[in-house]
Amino acid sequence: MKPKNIYRIKNLFTIVLINLAVFLSSCRMGADNDKLIVGKNGNLVQIKLEANSTPEVKFAATELQEYLELITGDRLPIVEGEKVNGKIKGIYLTSGQDERLTLDGFKITADNNGVVVEAREPRGVLYGVYQLLEEAGCSFVYPGKQEEVVPRLNTVEFISGERVFNPVLEHRGLTPYSLQASTVELGRDFIDWMAKNKMNYILISEDRKTDCPGSAHSSIWKEVDIELLPELQKRGFIIEMAEHTIDIFFPRTLFEEHPEWFALIKGERRIGDENDPYTGQMCYSNKDAVEYYAKEVADYAAKRHEFHIIGTWPRDGGQWCECSHCQNNPNVLFDAIEIVAEKVKEVRPDIAVEYMIYSKPKGFQPPPDKLPENMSFLWIPDNGDLDSLGRQWSRQSNLQAQGTYQFEYLMGDNYRSRTNVWLDPSLAVNNARHAQYMEFRGVTSLFLPLENWWRAAFNNWFFAKACWDTELNIDSCLHIYCTHYYGKSAADTEEVFQSILYELQADQSLMIYNSRVDNTEKYKSLVPIAAGIAERIGEIMNSSREPIVVERLSRLKAYVEYFRLYYQGLSSGEEGSLARLSEYSHNHPEYRMVLMSPEYIEWRNSGLLK
Repeated sequence: MKPKNIYRIKNLFTIVLINLAVFLSSCRMGADNDKLIVGKNGNLVQIKLEANSTPEVKFAATELQEYLELITGDRLPIVEGEKVNGKIKGIYLTSGQDERLTLDGFKITADNNGVVVEAREPRGVLYGVYQLLEEAGCSFVYPGKQEEVVPRLNTVEFISGERVFNPVLEHRGLTPYSLQASTVELGRDFIDWMAKNKMNYILISEDRKTDCPGSAHSSIWKEVDIELLPELQKRGFIIEMAEHTIDIFFPRTLFEEHPEWFALIKGERRIGDENDPYTGQMCYSNKDAVEYYAKEVADYAAKRHEFHIIGTWPRDGGQWCECSHCQNNPNVLFDAIEIVAEKVKEVRPDIAVEYMIYSKPKGFQPPPDKLPENMSFLWIPDNGDLDSLGRQWSRQSNLQAQGTYQFEYLMGDNYRSRTNVWLDPSLAVNNARHAQYMEFRGVTSLFLPLENWWRAAFNNWFFAKACWDTELNIDSCLHIYCTHYYGKSAADTEEVFQSILYELQADQSLMIYNSRVDNTEKYKSLVPIAAGIAERIGEIMNSSREPIVVERLSRLKAYVEYFRLYYQGLSSGEEGSLARLSEYSHNHPEYRMVLMSPEYIEWRNSGLLK
């Protein structure tokens, strides 16, 4: 072949390569043009709402606007009344009737028209917004803006295609203690955090006084309702007014005029003083007493339309009536609350009257043949031995009434755990799975108290996610958490968590102290493990150059140190050996989000070792 022809072939080959490069480049440009981006050179330039959108959807729009601005620096205008096919691309928040959507689930669609978030329930749109923000890199494990992780990026690119998200559990709730005037801002952060984790149910109490040192056991809604009710409503919360609220509707002051309305104990009807707060149970077989109680509950419900469920819990602590009428009727408590439900239905047919499936007065009973349609039921026992009975209640109440809910203690109750709530993602995920198996309509977990949020929030972050995906991979979620919160120390911290979860806390039977079982040797074996983990955390802290990471690691270290002292004290078996727990808390007030107050620790553990 002549050199000139070779040159022509080379030249032709070069032209082909150039044309191919141009073609591929144009393909890439086309792909880039198809991307949906907020931020630098972004093509999503507004947030669109339907005309007359609900308060929840409008709030969702402001949340999306605020966080996208924090992330990218761009503030998208909110436009109402625009159609999804508008000429200007944006993020469209709307109601939808897609048959695949259930409960407060949501659908996210990203295509040439923009990004669409739709849901049947208005709060589902808000959850869709938080899903978008999480996918953009935000993390909401703990309450409070200062605890959130919000990345700083030039752009946010949205995942293309159509995705449907539905919850497994309809109502996902918490019962915050220490909610009162002094904690109103913490309560505001708490409500905000719950919604960001797609939790939709809160159980509050009108006026529950504390029965411990400090305010850890109080819940006084009447002190915070003006400030916090709007926060709940714009997020679409289901609100239950319950707890041991019988004092509101059946006060002990009635005893002076009607002693026969109160429980007969050892042959005497009596109530105690302020040092005996658990006396004064109602005689539930007394028709006049029940009628008075029912009228008071109905009058209250008629005035308070913000509540969706109203509780009729008896007084805590037992001391049930021993009169023959109460003793001979195993359903005496249910029969009384059925009368309450009838009276409430006359004025508020839309509200559910909650009956507490309690261990007394006659132990746990199967459900009656017929359940009133306006009653819901609260299941108290732990997961396990009574599951078959619980499923009877849930199945029958799902058909005839307003369903059965579980009241859960272990994810955040410092009273039940004697101030040593474990970081336990497996428990949290299994709680969601168990609730699905039990066919519960919802779960509400005790969060005691608000100020001590670090451990309970961690557990409930996993629980909230599992309520949408019971096949949740715990290790993958833990990896995401560590990546977000521990910076360059993420890998080392993740190893520490693995040691905590699978070595220090391998024996689940130790979660709750049991005086009937001698676990001394188990406690002793955990002390050096805890010491080694705490030492490792200290090494990671010393090597870190990120102040916020050091602070977060110090909380984890305080948790492990307290764990070590707790089991060191129990293993010694000596009276007063647990005093080091309150001393540790006293010396470290900066970790009050991790540790209970020294006064509470001393009160809760007093007399534990005798």
